[in-house]
Order: sequence, then C-alpha cells, then structure tokens
Amino acid sequence: MPAPRPESARCIAFAATAVLFALGFPPAIAEPAPASLSPPVSPACVSSPFGPRILAGRPKAGLFHPGIDLPAPAGAPVHAVADGQVLAVRRRGSAGLFVLARHDGFTALYAHLGAVTPSLAEGRKKIAAGEKLGVVGRTGVSYGAHIYFQMEIGGERVDPAPYLGVAPCG
Repeated sequence: MPAPRPESARCIAFAATAVLFALGFPPAIAEPAPASLSPPVSPACVSSPFGPRILAGRPKAGLFHPGIDLPAPAGAPVHAVADGQVLAVRRRGSAGLFVLARHDGFTALYAHLGAVTPSLAEGRKKIAAGEKLGVVGRTGVSYGAHIYFQMEIGGERVDPAPYLGVAPCG
C-alpha cells in the first residue's frame, strides 16, 4: 500500500492537537510510559512507520509521520489498546473519522475509521482495553484501508510500534 502524503500526516497531527486543546485537554505532562499494549487491529503490521519520510521528488526536511499505519480490510474491527476515556469522536480533514482517547500514561488517536460503535457515537466516554471502537475505513486522506495510530506521552509524539509489539509489513 502506498504511503499517505506527508501533508496528511501533518494535518492529522495538527487535528489531534487542536481537538485536545479545543476540548480543554492539554497534552499530558510527565506521565509514565504505558506497558505493552495490544494493537488496535489484528493481525497487525506497520505499512508506514513513525519518523522521517523519504519520498521521490520531495525534500526530506519537514517530512515526518507522527504515527503509524496499520493496514487491515475495510470493515475489520478496531479495538481500544487500553482502558481509557474518549476525548472526542470527530470527522475532520485528512484524519477522516477518528477517536481521540486518553489512556493511562498516554493519549491516542485512531484515525481513518469507517464507522464508530453506536455507543461511542451516542457519547459514551469510558472504554475498556480490547473494546471495539469502530471499524477500519478509508475516510479522510487515505490510499487504502488502514488505521492511523498515534501516541503522545508527556506531550511528545512517540513511535507506537514498540508499545504495540508490531513489526513492519512484509
């Protein structure tokens, strides 16, 4: 699956930060790192990793993917990686339909969802580890069915792959 354009990653990161502040939830400060987590989709592998992007015909500077892409078939279930609280369910820009959640020690963004569960759509806030949040989709700017997953610990975006125990695809 081709990697999404870097503009989309910047927009997703901006959207997540903007939603947090708009809702009165500043990034967490000095929280402990989370323990090992279960990936939001199964099976899981990383098709587009966290970090700098190298794209033909584009300068390397400024191209950064602040989360990971986890490919899965459209309609596959997306699960919460830990217990937590839903901060927002929105459809916005390049992120498409997303769930923003605060878990113990970190904040997570689950983006490009095809749909969310009815209870979340109706405003339920508490979620449990492994609970279905919605289904994989292609909303927003997406070049294939996948979940974009982003983590922030202490206000810093971190690579979620080690916490989820997922390796690159193929």
